[in-house]
Amino acid sequence: MKTLYAFIITVVVLGCGQNSNEKKTAYLPDSVGGINGLQVVIAEDLWRGPVGDTIRSIFASPVPGLPQEEPLFTLNHLPLAQFSDFARTYRNVLHVALAETDTLAMRKNAYAQPQIIAFVQGKEPQDLIQALVEQKTTLIQTFLIQEIKERQRRTMISPLAIAGLTRDFGVELNIPSAYHIAAESSAYYWLRKELKANGSTNIFIYEAPLESFPEGTNPAIAMQHIRDSIGAMLLPVEDGSKFITDNNYQLHTESTTIEDRMCYVTKGLWTIDDAFMAGPFVTFAIRDETRERYLILEGFTYAPSMSKRDLQFELESILRTVRFLD
Repeated sequence: MKTLYAFIITVVVLGCGQNSNEKKTAYLPDSVGGINGLQVVIAEDLWRGPVGDTIRSIFASPVPGLPQEEPLFTLNHLPLAQFSDFARTYRNVLHVALAETDTLAMRKNAYAQPQIIAFVQGKEPQDLIQALVEQKTTLIQTFLIQEIKERQRRTMISPLAIAGLTRDFGVELNIPSAYHIAAESSAYYWLRKELKANGSTNIFIYEAPLESFPEGTNPAIAMQHIRDSIGAMLLPVEDGSKFITDNNYQLHTESTTIEDRMCYVTKGLWTIDDAFMAGPFVTFAIRDETRERYLILEGFTYAPSMSKRDLQFELESILRTVRFLD
């Protein structure tokens, strides 16, 4: 069944892309919805029972790397009968219903653009639960990829050009114009955006030697060593304090590729060693053998009175735009 669902997803997503054309897309309205929002279209009785519990446990699970629990997606329940007209223009839709056949399929730009609708159908509630559990990784990644693209699209409405990044680090980043250079040198760049309520979001860029990640070493331990030695020495902090990793929180590290380069992505909490300041960070350590270095891109937030999920998501979307100018 798991293989069948994966096959259906692949066929339907690719098929929709092939059948759509620019003329059809041009007539679609713009999709709506806040970043990381998910409209769940499902009958009331299913929503209040085990199927709804499964949906909430998957799509509203805690985001790793934050000081307080915040859901992966903000869920908005919509009864099946109300899924019409404007309600169909939501950017991310999970449509769950009982049907004669077990099906899991996705449609792209069905009623608006950009848009992803995931249809989950089953003969019995248990069939719906099984499909959701078996395909949760695919569903989550599909929605998250779309949200990254949407967040990046919003960034490009008013981008900031920083010529020094190319000169000193050989890279480009798509950064919103709301950011400004807080401090810079040939060894690092620190960019900051002030928040209206209180605090800031920040981007910190520097380098580490290739031997920073010895073979067989836990990447999380290696990344913490880089942050607490190289990064802590570079980031300007008043009164001789240091910007270090909070050891009270377990780091979350995974590997991926950025620009065809191996990359470690680490999420955790930062703190100032002798001050009551802390917040979440996400760090990209990208192996760049051309320049014999790891390029370190970090996004961190100081916002003691605000939710931090979407702030960190914006930072991660910015870091993922990095382009190497070899």
